[in-house]
Amino acid sequence: MKSMKLLGYLFVFMLLTFNAYAVTCTTGNCHTDIMKNQFTHGPVSAGQCNVCHAASEENYKKHSEKPKSFIDFASPTGDQPVCIMCHDNKVDGKYVHAPVTDGSCTTCHNPHGANNKYFIIGKKESDTCFQCHENNKTVKKFLHGPVAVGECASCHDPHASDYKYQLRDAEDKICYKCHNDKKGDFNNKFVHKPVKEGCTKCHDPHNSDVPFHLNAKSEKDLCMSCHKENKNLSKLVDNAKFQHKPVASGECAQCHNPHASAYGKLLKSDEKNVCFECHGDIGKRVKESKYVHGPVASDGCTACHNVHGAENPFILKMAFPKKFYNQYVDGLYQLCFNCHNDDVLKYPNTTKYTGFRNGDRNLHYLHVMIKGKGRSCKACHEVHASNQQNHVRKSVPFGSGGWELPINFTKTKTGGSCVVGCHKPKEYDRLNPVKYTE
Repeated sequence: MKSMKLLGYLFVFMLLTFNAYAVTCTTGNCHTDIMKNQFTHGPVSAGQCNVCHAASEENYKKHSEKPKSFIDFASPTGDQPVCIMCHDNKVDGKYVHAPVTDGSCTTCHNPHGANNKYFIIGKKESDTCFQCHENNKTVKKFLHGPVAVGECASCHDPHASDYKYQLRDAEDKICYKCHNDKKGDFNNKFVHKPVKEGCTKCHDPHNSDVPFHLNAKSEKDLCMSCHKENKNLSKLVDNAKFQHKPVASGECAQCHNPHASAYGKLLKSDEKNVCFECHGDIGKRVKESKYVHGPVASDGCTACHNVHGAENPFILKMAFPKKFYNQYVDGLYQLCFNCHNDDVLKYPNTTKYTGFRNGDRNLHYLHVMIKGKGRSCKACHEVHASNQQNHVRKSVPFGSGGWELPINFTKTKTGGSCVVGCHKPKEYDRLNPVKYTE
């Protein structure tokens, strides 16, 4: 009602005012630049300058005759912004932009016109915003799309809002206006805790020096800002002697989905298969082989490997040598003997601890205890999966030239035979030992 009454007074005022002086404002030699804008404010286009600039006929005449010495125009709305005669007052909201609170519409808008449809003073929205706001939003390597094109109002209401920072929606919802493809992820069983607190917990909505606009110096630093509370994890990630390649390069998202997942620990796949995303050759062997190593079949790679880092080669959880030949000492093959009985290497002759024997001659002991050239477990056995019984491998790498030593193993009820590249064909039998002249 108040605005309708105001418009009524304005109409009467316009009837009593001669428009001749208003028309000459943009057609004389003084204000011709006003009409050069691509977009012109309605009253300006109609030559109705006196809609916003109120004065008596006498004062219009004085201004026309001596424009520089007599500029005495009043606002038709008194202390209220003149813009609200036609436009709704934009103060509805919990958070109101300071210029709107002050009624200073012309801080951001050119009242006559501009080369953009909202009469923004700057060439771009952001140029106008940075008149008051510090430009620390476009100075880094990666810019958020709306920021890059200077469209601050894509996310912020420039007048008023019920949300902090004058956002157009709640912080945990506004990102979905564009990133709706991510919304479905949060129906998964496991949702990353920071996601529930809002996207800006991890992402800078304006700019960052890190891909995906992360709020840290690196992806690794961001993750560890929370996960450093896990002392064991922190120690492995930062100081492990042998590091998993994605961890060493700080790419946590190679294995984990940072938002949500159907799998525990936010893994991108189940624990048995996530490693095969990179280690496809091993995955293919495991899936296609007849015999799969028990720990691999039951628990996956983490049965033997610490995926973040370890003090042992191949990021193994327990000791196992990297070299092919090894002088055996207790604890050298700790990883294998965590499950298998290490008595197999304590006796050169036995009928109890191993089936790999010729009569009572312990052939495990024979292979491992060769002075200076003791074979490691994986010299003969495939640690992941094999098509030969007892996980005997098809071949083993030898030397630096890429040559593979073949291993052809045949198992019998009481023994077996080996045709290998490291010695002539051999047979063994537990009940009727094969005699060799060596």
